[in-house]
Amino acid sequence: MSAFTPVDWAGLGLWILAWFGYAAWAERASLRRPNLMASLARYRRAWMREAYGRDPRITDAALIGNLMHSATFFSSTTLLILGAALALLGTIERGTEVVEVMRNLPFATRSTQDLLESKVLVMTLVFVYAFMRFTWSLRQFNLVNIMVGAFPARDRMVPGDHLIATASRLNELAGVNFAQGLRAYYYAVPLLLWLVHPWLLIAGTGAITAVLWYMEFRSATVQALAAEEAAPPPPA
Repeated sequence: MSAFTPVDWAGLGLWILAWFGYAAWAERASLRRPNLMASLARYRRAWMREAYGRDPRITDAALIGNLMHSATFFSSTTLLILGAALALLGTIERGTEVVEVMRNLPFATRSTQDLLESKVLVMTLVFVYAFMRFTWSLRQFNLVNIMVGAFPARDRMVPGDHLIATASRLNELAGVNFAQGLRAYYYAVPLLLWLVHPWLLIAGTGAITAVLWYMEFRSATVQALAAEEAAPPPPA
């Protein structure tokens, strides 16, 4: 890390602040205005209420399986990325070919072996974080599956608000962890630009944060979900 220049440190600090600061702000803002995660959380709760009264629950098991498949796919993909990052670290340590390639890129700043290793190490840590989030999301979806399996059959139906609330909360937490894993992927993009120049890290961090804000708060998807929630219920 001592190889970082002042601009590298400034860009890295801005990147960390943007990533975790945006996550904290988005969580608080979801309580006041429509956004993607808050709207989906309401639908997840509605899903668990419907699942409790549905028998058999083959459809619900299939839906949870699809969500688990997505988490499994990203977990496996992240492992491949981690393997590639570790291989790149080994290549940088054994020779200077990668450093020379980076120096010859357009707009690239002058890189040293230690500087490039430090940047790749930071990127590796981001994907370790993403892997932990995706695998934890996968375990939580497994727990949702178990909770749905514990719902009683229709002929033995009893008030189950506590079961519905627990399954809904686990479903929401699984979705939040999956979204945080995806957010790590988004914020890895500026780190790729950082390999070229630290100013690109700063510019990329601002651009990614703006894109995430648009997708989660202002996109057509969010507007469609908000319009559906505001629509009057169909007549009985």
